[in-house]
Amino acid sequence: MPHTTYRSLPDPEISLRESRDFILGGALARKAHASSQPGVILFVHDLLEGIWRLVQTCHLPEFTDHGLPHLCSLLDRINRWESPSHTTSQPLVELLTPDEAAILLSAVLTHDIGMLSQNAIDLPASAPIQVSKGQWPDVATWVRHTHVERIERLVRRVVGASEHVSYMQSQQFSIAIEIAKSHQQWPWEWAGSWSNNARYRGLAAVLAVSDLLDEDSARCDTVTLLEHREGNELNRSHWLRHALTSNRVLVQFGRIEVEMVRPPDTTSMLKPVYSALRNHFRLVSLYESDLSSVNAQITNIELSPSTGIPSSESSSLKCWNRVQGFSTEPALCYQLLRTFMAPALKDPRRCSADTLARLRPASLEDVNIDMLIQCDGDLEPRTDFEKSFRAISAAGIS
Repeated sequence: MPHTTYRSLPDPEISLRESRDFILGGALARKAHASSQPGVILFVHDLLEGIWRLVQTCHLPEFTDHGLPHLCSLLDRINRWESPSHTTSQPLVELLTPDEAAILLSAVLTHDIGMLSQNAIDLPASAPIQVSKGQWPDVATWVRHTHVERIERLVRRVVGASEHVSYMQSQQFSIAIEIAKSHQQWPWEWAGSWSNNARYRGLAAVLAVSDLLDEDSARCDTVTLLEHREGNELNRSHWLRHALTSNRVLVQFGRIEVEMVRPPDTTSMLKPVYSALRNHFRLVSLYESDLSSVNAQITNIELSPSTGIPSSESSSLKCWNRVQGFSTEPALCYQLLRTFMAPALKDPRRCSADTLARLRPASLEDVNIDMLIQCDGDLEPRTDFEKSFRAISAAGIS
């Protein structure tokens, strides 16, 4: 198989032109050019401009990036995804039809668009009263919990030109939107007619796994964000967490490799954090059946270290204890643990017995979540300030 040369990811301070060139010049977009829906590439062209405009006007506490750099990263991972075969690897994109490539391209580009807007006008009429902004402690939390429900209306509002009407009325667009929405669910939760199609489920799995693997330090400039951006302690926790994975995680020959590092001057107190981080990557095995339907299976997950805490330190985290709310190692441990999904923690407070049973094939390691329970307040819920104060005060943890 001839050697393939891949372009470098665009600069983090990405311009619209650079990102559009990178995305439309990639293997997935080139395959989508031959789609039965000729309007898809023009739609993508204008969608990218709409996303760029949303980023410029998104006045929210800074989340980890969900704009153009994140989308370029996901599409780069998909373009470079190598499926295993008996003798050699094969690019995933070559195994997709043009229509499948178009659906996956549109789904990737729309899956997080709701994170870039706080406009409640994009909620569907059927949205429950619980999604009202007044039901949440702050706007950022509301945005995170409603971003999937707002995808379709927001896309239609941002890309509303008349030349896109035909594409946005097509079945291909409807399937892409449903797959975009599915990234917040586990495979056993997928519903709708699209979920009965094995190939569509495979595309949904590729999106979900690509998103899950976008965990490494390239996701954001941790140091710059901590020094120059606003955000609450949960935001800062996510920025710190991305610096714990030192390498860019790609799927090569059906295998992923993960290299972890630790903040300087930390101890085995952070062991639960690395247990949860390893579990985060192991969760990709839950998509194995669906990935195999498009020959995109991941058969080997290599984690370093495989147990305990890393021996290598991250120089970018040398001042971690100067970050507001993170002045002690117990505080650092607590704040990092609270960033993980409940399944990665095997948290029985937030995972049903059915969910815990479905997690068994992933061979997750047990995570000591005593710090979370004691700071969160298991019986008497505490405010965010109270949780952080309790984590900072080592004496408050029995």
